Amino acid sequence: MSTRAKLSLADMALALRDEQLQARIVHYKADLETSPELDAITAQVVLELQRLQQAAGVRAAPAPPPVDRSQVEIDLIGTLKNLLSRLFRGEKLASSIERKLGEVSKRFARLFFASELHDKMGGATAEHKTMRYAEQAVFHALSRAQPTLLEKLDSLSYASPEIRARAGEILEDLVKEYRNEFLGRTTPELNGLIKILNEVLHEFFTVELPPFIGEIAWEVVREARLADFSVRSGYKVSADAFPAFRQSFEKTFLQRLVTFAEDGMLKVVREREDKFRSETIRFVAEPQIFTDVCELICDAVYDYLYNDGFLDLPGDWRVRLSAPLPA
Repeated sequence: MSTRAKLSLADMALALRDEQLQARIVHYKADLETSPELDAITAQVVLELQRLQQAAGVRAAPAPPPVDRSQVEIDLIGTLKNLLSRLFRGEKLASSIERKLGEVSKRFARLFFASELHDKMGGATAEHKTMRYAEQAVFHALSRAQPTLLEKLDSLSYASPEIRARAGEILEDLVKEYRNEFLGRTTPELNGLIKILNEVLHEFFTVELPPFIGEIAWEVVREARLADFSVRSGYKVSADAFPAFRQSFEKTFLQRLVTFAEDGMLKVVREREDKFRSETIRFVAEPQIFTDVCELICDAVYDYLYNDGFLDLPGDWRVRLSAPLPA
């Protein structure tokens, strides 16, 4: 793929990531609005405290000295670089990243099977797939005919409702049987792809990414303008700065991931003696693959930065991630 195509693929993966986050947003206790009476009481309490302080001769703390924004930016870049260098240290995978890669493999398998069951190729061409297995052809034929067959079953007369229900179960079992047999034929290819994906991602996180950690930290801090937030909140990423931080970090991450991993996977897939199908080669460029890697790995990064005190996550961040997607 050309550089322009890779950047376009990274942009599509990031757009999918943003769509998923938006779909998962829930208004956590949104109905708990503040009461005007409670606000009035709070204001009165604050006023009374101020009067007591004045009566006791307590003076307000002196204003802090002005903060040098350039120095804040330098400190943020240095801190982020050091933290990411400890997470992606180059020798071997951190345990948190290794666990996430296990989940990447599971999602990859689900995405592969979903792609296989679709009767059209991926991408914008909407090209119909070539039937390469008899079980594949029978599955697609039954799937397309299933609504018509159910209508035909409904039009028949039955001695009892149980017989009609059983007829529907037999039809459903037939569809599942040929679906499973077809997917079983593609499983060796899937296992080969997962092995390639794991090897490419391992190389990305231990060899390709570590030398660029400083550059990534510089790009993210500058692009997200984190110093503007941190001048007010101290030398860390505040909760209100997190959306800008996430957007910039994930864009930078995806651009580097796609540039390296997509080429790496395609190179191995095309060089294999037991050639992969054209559908499989097309699948390697599926943006959802990289969206899933981004979601899982970046989630581990945010946890790490939060536990180290560099990042404040918004209170509803975990609620968003754990909320089920709408049907």
